[in-house]
Amino acid sequence: MKVKVAVLQYDVPEKTDESFLKLDEMVDKAVKMGAKLVVAPETAVGEAGETKETGIDHLPRLADIAHRHKVYLATSYYKKDGDRFFNQGYIVAPDGNPVVGHKKVYPAKPEVDNLGVVAGGEVNVAETEIGKLGMLICKDGFNRHSHFLYEKLGELGAEIVCIPNWSIGWKEINTQEYVKGMYTYGTFASRAFVLMSDCINKSFNSYGRSLIISPVRGVLKEGSVDKEEILVEELDLDEVKKAKEFDSWWQPKERIV
Repeated sequence: MKVKVAVLQYDVPEKTDESFLKLDEMVDKAVKMGAKLVVAPETAVGEAGETKETGIDHLPRLADIAHRHKVYLATSYYKKDGDRFFNQGYIVAPDGNPVVGHKKVYPAKPEVDNLGVVAGGEVNVAETEIGKLGMLICKDGFNRHSHFLYEKLGELGAEIVCIPNWSIGWKEINTQEYVKGMYTYGTFASRAFVLMSDCINKSFNSYGRSLIISPVRGVLKEGSVDKEEILVEELDLDEVKKAKEFDSWWQPKERIV
């Protein structure tokens, strides 16, 4: 099966209404380019402070965008659940219903220290008309424990992993190549396509370099550092099948060291 996907890269507005208008505009462009699945940057909608104060849930507005454009839509936003605060990701189907929900497992230090974000504790995969979809959020995909998340997604049969991201570099040290390498590794570890959507918010020193990566051919598309872009690619999910079949005889049967 083949499916056309789009990875968005843009400057995410800080205000809630503006962020939804921008996302709607970008999704509209991607759908006109033929995309059936669109991945937007991490926390592409809403304001953290507003959410903590009011407890507002942005899922209905995300569902409206997915439904109007008849597209699968993946992103995350800050969500209050009782007295806990999560970086909540969703992949929403064209009918407006979420098919995958993912709470960020490894929140960044500023999220924990400044916002009180609590870590999630699981990954899951949903079978859809466009393939088996899974999700990670930003730091989930590039830390010392990421291997286990990618491995779990592979075990669950993921064919496409959507990864909304905020930035792949810091002022203290340029980590862009490290992060790119980790996402590429994750593609091969999970034996699934990885779609990483990044933002270009200069006020937060965010870098672009969004990615579409194949588990057979490696990096297929890479965004620029600082330009608004939509990366579009037609994925052949048979590549996932071939990669998994190859592993069935090539990989060692047990860990030695």
